[in-house]
Parts: sequence; structure tokens; C-alpha cells
Amino acid sequence: MRHFLVSLFFYLCCNFMQAQNARTIIAELSAINQSVSGKSCDSGSVISHRGMNVFMADKTGYLSANTDLSYYTNYVTLNTAEGKFTVNHNFQQAASGKDAPLKKLLSIGFDMSLAGNYAKSFTDKRFENELGITINYKWLCKVKTRFAGCSDNNFNQQRAMNALRAALITSLEQEILKKEADFIQSLNGMDSVLPAGQDLAASKKLAAQNFYEELETATAEKFATTQAALLSKTGHFKTISTGWTSFQIYLPLFFPKYTVASSLVSDFDNRHPYPLMAMLGHTRLWESNKAGRLFVTLNAALLFNNSKLSYGLNKMNYGEYKSLGGTAAQMQEDHGSSNLYIGSYKTFMTASVSARFVYYPINSHVGISFLAEKDFGNYDPLQLKVGIPVVLINSKKTPAVTVECYALFLDIGRTIPGISKSRLGLSVGIPFSRLMY
Repeated sequence: MRHFLVSLFFYLCCNFMQAQNARTIIAELSAINQSVSGKSCDSGSVISHRGMNVFMADKTGYLSANTDLSYYTNYVTLNTAEGKFTVNHNFQQAASGKDAPLKKLLSIGFDMSLAGNYAKSFTDKRFENELGITINYKWLCKVKTRFAGCSDNNFNQQRAMNALRAALITSLEQEILKKEADFIQSLNGMDSVLPAGQDLAASKKLAAQNFYEELETATAEKFATTQAALLSKTGHFKTISTGWTSFQIYLPLFFPKYTVASSLVSDFDNRHPYPLMAMLGHTRLWESNKAGRLFVTLNAALLFNNSKLSYGLNKMNYGEYKSLGGTAAQMQEDHGSSNLYIGSYKTFMTASVSARFVYYPINSHVGISFLAEKDFGNYDPLQLKVGIPVVLINSKKTPAVTVECYALFLDIGRTIPGISKSRLGLSVGIPFSRLMY
């Protein structure tokens, strides 16, 4: 009798705890739903914060360089014209609540330029074996939503999303209660499989704790992803806009030395560059359910430049150097260098500004991009880039890869002699791992 009463006490406690946890999960979802549904039509809110994070992860699918925004923990990029390959990792800031927007992202990655790649075809291979680290910090703006029909007291876009979200809450509530009922039934059979002497009540409590933690995580994820999918499918909004400001620093870890002589009769010297770079940029994004998607990015950068990177030196191999009358005694034929530079080597700061426009028509994964960049100082060319970005979709209908074919028009003002004025290139961006929401 005593054993029965103790078992009954633990059973009732366990069931009470389970019911409380189930109701807590449902109450949290209902509270999030009420916080969105209770806002006015001009509040700029249509789904939960985490749901909007998932929605924006889809809409910010344009990824062509490590400076672009990705809502995934990891992403890689490749640029064939520069021979650059980057590997990047986002460090998500701790959320301030159960339903919080992403406000800041810290990204750290490796930036590699590899010799023996597509860049070999350039008149002067500007990018060689290089390795650096990039540190990028982004401040994400608030996402604002505008609706059609706000002045109409009848069924407008916001009320349509409220109805769909209410149906979703009801469905999730039924799903939670069913899973709880199935779990409670499974607990009743634990005593038959536990090793003899193991505390049954403690084992049930641990199993319940693990079950509800997983249930809460899975339900929150499903609530967010389903809201985002409903918003994309129905288009119950007029425009959704946001933006982000980013600050990036490139720190060279390994950079090849330059073998430089001021003239054909001067001795060679090894120069050790350190092309440190800092960049500040801001991007605005507009998503319209009638006009499509538009990115506008403005960047300002500062580079610790040198004569070699700015095409200010004559590049030649050892045979060419000797045929032109080179007399440096220390240069032996077995040196085998094809990267000898003749001219006055200088280091200087180069400032640049750029503007980029990327547009995707409505319901299209193929867009068009334009970029204009102007440098200032000792190195001051103007370059333009025109590209066709294509966002490839995976089986979950989310962006998996961005591929952009582009034409690059260098030195529009023809201020730099000896380099090709136009090039074709390919950029690839691949987000992967966990979606941050």
C-alpha cells in the first residue's frame, strides 16, 4: 500500500508537470500571436519576429561576396576574376526573448587568393597566393511592412494574415497535445525496460524534461517557418523593406613578396606589402508583391595600396628581363621567377566608393545587377560591372546557391596603360548549415 501511494504521488506530480509544460508552450505561441494580431494596420508588422527572420533569409538570397548578408551560420563565396575564395562563419548574438529579431551579426572568415587560377589570363596577375582574415560586423535595421487596404474596414491583407496565423496556432495546439498524450502513454512502459534498482520517478522526470525541450524547439521552428512560407505564398503585403550597415576589416596573414628593381640596371629588392583594407557599407532592400525585389548598396573603402597592386610596375619573367638588357648580378637564371617588377615602388592609401543595384522581377530567381566603383588618389580608375545573378533553389524551396555571370569593364577613363579593359567572370555564393532565427 505504501509503495502504491508513493508511485501514485510521483505519477500525479509528473503528469501535472507535463500538463503545465504543454500549456506553457501553447501559451507562449498564443502570446506571440496576440502581440502581432493586436497591432494596427500601419504598425509595420505582419508575422512574428522569428518568422520574419526566416522570410528575410529567403529574400536576402543574393550572395556574391563575403560582404553580403547571409542568415546562415556558414557561407562560402568564389570570384573567378580575382581568384578569391572565402569561408565565413556568422556568430549569432544571444536573443533577448522567445521571439526576437536578429539585430547584429558578427562574421569572421578566411579570404584566399590562389595562384594558378582563372586570374592567370590577366595581362598583369594582380592577385596571387594570398591569405587573410576578414572581420565583418553588421547592424540589421527593423523590418517594416506596408499593407494594401488599411483604410478599408473589410478584409485587408493584415487581417488575412491574422486569420492564417490563427489557424496555424490552432493546428499547432492540437499537434502539441497529441504528442504529449503519446509521450505520457510511453512513460507508462518505462518501468518494464529500466534496469533493476534505477529510480523510476527520476527517470521519468528526466525523460519529460528532454521531451518538452525538444517539443518547444521544434514547435517554435515550425511556427516561424510556416508563417514565412504563408507570407511568401499568399503575398499578403504591399511592400516589405529593411536594411543593414556593415563594417569590414581585411587583415593579411600571408602575402607574397615582390621582387622589384627601379630600372633594368638597378639591383633587385624584395618588397613586403601589407594590403590592409577597411570598408563601411549600407544596403537597402525593398520587396514588393507586384514589382519584385531591389537591393541598393553603397560602400566606401580604404586600402593600403602599392604600385604593384595598382598596375604601376612593368611585370616580366627572367628571360624577358635579360633580353631587354637587365644587368642585376644577383638574379640567376635558376631563380625561375616569372614575377619580376621594374619601376618605382611606392605605397599609398587608396580611397574608393561604389554603388550596386540588384533587381529580381516578381516570382523570378533570375535578376540583373549593376555596379560602379571609383577609386581616388594615386590609383583612380572607374570600373563598371554588369551581371546576371541566378538563385538556385533546393528541395525545400529556399535559396541554395547564387551564381552570377558578369562582365567587368576596367578603367573606363583609360588612365592605366597595359591592362585589358574588359573581362568576364563568375561569382558563386553558397549558404549552408543552420539558419539563424
